[in-house]
Amino acid sequence: MAAQTMQVYNSIKENIINGTYLPSESLKELDLAQQYKVSRNTIKKCLLMLEKKGLVVIEPNKGAKVRAYSLKEVLNFFELRAVLEGFIVKLAVPVLKASDIKQLEAIMKAMKSNFENHQLIEYSKCNQAFHTVIHNACPNELVVEMSQSLKNQMSKYNTKTILVPGRSDESLGEHQAILDAIKSKDANLAEENMKRHILNVRKTFEDNFSLLI
Repeated sequence: MAAQTMQVYNSIKENIINGTYLPSESLKELDLAQQYKVSRNTIKKCLLMLEKKGLVVIEPNKGAKVRAYSLKEVLNFFELRAVLEGFIVKLAVPVLKASDIKQLEAIMKAMKSNFENHQLIEYSKCNQAFHTVIHNACPNELVVEMSQSLKNQMSKYNTKTILVPGRSDESLGEHQAILDAIKSKDANLAEENMKRHILNVRKTFEDNFSLLI
């Protein structure tokens, strides 16, 4: 794969994940080709790759658009993520290093500060960093890749849940419970707390679907 194609692919992918391109928004080959100063063939390759990742839908004679999800699909994603994330932290607990624990504690401290100062966007970034530390420690790379793929598809929704009134308070307690279980080396409790955390995000989305789409 040419470096230029991968660069364009990663840029379009990031714009989908961060919400620059909205669900159901058309991704016109000519416009993208002009924007990135590449051929339409390069854009076609990128869109096909994004379709395989579940981020884009390509319809005959209609072109490509950002994939949108129904409430049922989103809730199903969260159910699966709860299982995967629980399994990931369970595998990570025995191998997390002292330096990893200190990093999680530092992130948790920053999350508390962000919460107290109502810096919800910064809080969300710390949230992602918290999970990344656990992902990086997990010895099963396949399950991490599966969970990350699901998370990427849902990221345009995930980052909005923290804006729901009361959710940041609940989230802070959930992350602290996960960290406490990790520090006590209780892999089963960490798994249970992680599942509860993801399912609570699912419940928040279910209750506030119209606000989060």
